[in-house]
Amino acid sequence: MKRVRTLSILILLSMLAMTVSVIGVMPVSAMDTGSTNLALDTWNEQSTMFGIDAFTTESYVVQSAHPYTNNFDYTWTITKSGATQIRVHFTKIDTERNYDFVYVYNYANAQLHKLSGLYSSGGWSAWSYGETIKVRLDTDYSVTDWGFAIDQIEYEGGGGGGGDNVLQNGVTATSSLSATGATEMWTIQVAADATNMYSVLTCGSADFDLYGRLGAAPTTSTYDWRGYTSGGEEVSFSSPGAGTWYIMVRSYSGSGSYALTVTITYGGGGGGEAEKIGVFFWASDAGTQTVINEYKTVLQNEGYTKFFEFRDTTNFYSDFQQVASYEDSDDIVFFYLFGHGNNDGSHSLTAFRTGGYSVVYSNTFRSYCDTLDSSKVGLVISSCYSGDWADDMLGGGYFAASSSDESHSSWSVGALPGEERFANYFFNAVSSGYSAYNAYLYAKGQLPTTGTYVQNPKVCNQCSYSFFA
Repeated sequence: MKRVRTLSILILLSMLAMTVSVIGVMPVSAMDTGSTNLALDTWNEQSTMFGIDAFTTESYVVQSAHPYTNNFDYTWTITKSGATQIRVHFTKIDTERNYDFVYVYNYANAQLHKLSGLYSSGGWSAWSYGETIKVRLDTDYSVTDWGFAIDQIEYEGGGGGGGDNVLQNGVTATSSLSATGATEMWTIQVAADATNMYSVLTCGSADFDLYGRLGAAPTTSTYDWRGYTSGGEEVSFSSPGAGTWYIMVRSYSGSGSYALTVTITYGGGGGGEAEKIGVFFWASDAGTQTVINEYKTVLQNEGYTKFFEFRDTTNFYSDFQQVASYEDSDDIVFFYLFGHGNNDGSHSLTAFRTGGYSVVYSNTFRSYCDTLDSSKVGLVISSCYSGDWADDMLGGGYFAASSSDESHSSWSVGALPGEERFANYFFNAVSSGYSAYNAYLYAKGQLPTTGTYVQNPKVCNQCSYSFFA
C-alpha cells in the first residue's frame, strides 16, 4: 500500500541453463566487423530452437541521406503500438569511423548501441522493451559517408485494437482512428491499493469518447465509467479496483490522431506501518515454484509481508510497474528473478519467459530501478555471464551481487529447472543470520575457483541500507 513503508529491493536473478548443469546460455554474436560496440542479437536462432512463433517481422523503412551531411544530429523514433518489445534491422551502416556515430536507444533513452565505421551486412539491433525504439545519427564537422538504412522491424505483441495496446501509468500513448465508429482498445494494470484512475483523451477537432471497464472489454452499453462529452475527454474514477483495466477509445464523429494518458494514484492517508516487499520473476524452463516458495519462506522469516510473483512474464516492464506503483520511498523490496541469460559484450541479458521470451538487459533493468521511489534497492543475480548485473548498478546507491562474472557460466545444484548454486548458498546464509553482503561473501567462498565450475561472483555494495542485517 502507498503509505510509509521501508522498501528494500534486493533482486536476485537466478538464471539456469538449458542443459542439466549450466545456467542459461543464450547465443549472441557481433556484426560482420566484429565490433564490440554493436553485439547483434541472434534470437532468430533461439526462436528456431524453441519453436517460437510469437514475433512479427514487417517492412519498415528508415534511412539517412546517402551520403549524410556534416554537423547533422537527428533521432528517428520508431513505434509499434501495443508491442511489448521491438528491434530494428539494419541493411547497412557506413560512417566515418570514430567520428560519426549511429546510436540505438530504448524507449527510456538508455543506449543500446553506439556504432561507427562499416557494417556492410547490417544486422538486428538489441531489443527495446515496450513499443518504441530510437535511432540517432550524429556527425562531426568534416568527412561524410553513406550513412545507414533500416528495412524491417521485429516485435512481440502489437497489432492494434483488441487489447494488445498496453498503457503505462502516467505515460501518454498516441494512435489514430480512421473513421466515425472506429475503436481502439488499450489495457493497463492496476494494483490493489489504487485510489483513483484519471484518464485524459485529446483528439484535435474530432469527437472521440472514452470507456473503461475492469476485467473485460467495455462496449458503448457496458462499462464501469465513460467520457462522452464533445471533443476530447477527461474522466476521474475513484477506487478503480485491482486487475486489468480495458480502456476503449471510440470515434463518435470524425477521424484523426489522439493522445491518451491514464494515471493511477495509489495509497494515501499515511500512517501505515513499514512494509517489506518480495518480488519474484522467473521463467518456468529455469526455475520451479518449489524453489520460489523456499526463498519466499526465507523472506517471510526476515519480515517480508507483501509479495509479487511473475512466472513467464509476457511484459516485464508492465509487471515491474505494478511493483513501482505499489512501493514508496521508505519501503524495502526484494526481487528474485530466474531466467536463461548471456552477455553481449556490453551488458548481461536474461529471458524471463520460457523459450527465450521477455528478454531484459542489465542496463535496462537499472533504468527501471532508477524510477523507484525507494533508496533501499538491491540486486542479487545468479546467471551465466551475469557480471554486468552488478556493474550496471554501480553509482546508484544499490546493492547488487551476481553469481558469475561476464565470462563465466553459473551452475545448477541438480537438473533444470531447479536451483542455482550461488542462490542456494546465499539464501542458506541469510537463513543463518547473515546480512546480504556477508551472505554474498559466504556464497562466493563456497564456489570453486579453478576448473570447469568456476563462476567468479561479483558485487556492488553501495546501498546505505544493510539488507537482512
